[in-house]
Amino acid sequence: MLVGEVAIDDLHRVVTFLNDGDQLHLAHNFVFADLPWSAEAFALSIADFEALASGVAWPAWFLGNHDMPRVATRFDGGTGLGPARARAALLLLYALRGTPFVFQGEELGLPDAEIPADRVVDVDGRDPERAPVPWRPPSAAGPGAGFTTGEPWLPIVGAAEALNAETQAADPASTLSLTRRLAALRRATPALQLGAQRPLRLAEDVLAWERSADGERLVAAVNFGAAPVALAAVDGLPGRAALVVSTDPARAGGDVALADLALGPAEGVLLRL
Repeated sequence: MLVGEVAIDDLHRVVTFLNDGDQLHLAHNFVFADLPWSAEAFALSIADFEALASGVAWPAWFLGNHDMPRVATRFDGGTGLGPARARAALLLLYALRGTPFVFQGEELGLPDAEIPADRVVDVDGRDPERAPVPWRPPSAAGPGAGFTTGEPWLPIVGAAEALNAETQAADPASTLSLTRRLAALRRATPALQLGAQRPLRLAEDVLAWERSADGERLVAAVNFGAAPVALAAVDGLPGRAALVVSTDPARAGGDVALADLALGPAEGVLLRL
């Protein structure tokens, strides 16, 4: 499988690498990765790819890499919602038609690390997103947080005591546990792998889409707003659904009435119809 880091901001050109099926199997979509935190912007970008793509072209979705600020930092915008938006972004990546790419540490919800002036390595300012992943609590593993027994070449993120992989693996409400659950759902759900996709218009500030295959129907919805948003059953959706997963660890699953379901700020949900 050949994946291209097609770092151009012209979606037409990106898709040309995919449409014939004899150049690249997947091409990283930097137009998508550079989007602002906006339901409308994401909806338009997804629709643009679908409109330009041939029957053999397959999307490759990503929102972070070693050259751009981490999702939890980039999408915060001073709102304090960065961690929640990072969780919602994971649901978006795993539920869209296509192949998700997750940058190391994204599965932990890591923000950018703070780099003192005397520790700068990259002159282009990309050190904050390149800081090592914390595997264990620094209080137990030392300053290398399980990444190394010595001093890492860049400082570990300041929140490593809570955001390290070992601590998150033991916490069912953590971002790592959410990522593992989303990956398992995708692996076990044909509609999320190769199923059809159609956009939905459920509420303002909400990006929503349906995935379907062989009679199985799921709806994904992400609230891009900073306030709760009530959903409404439209576009032929039934009045009730099963809540499969929410990015809000405090929300319980089970049967819900769509008209009564209000998504919290930066909350994403996956519903089975």
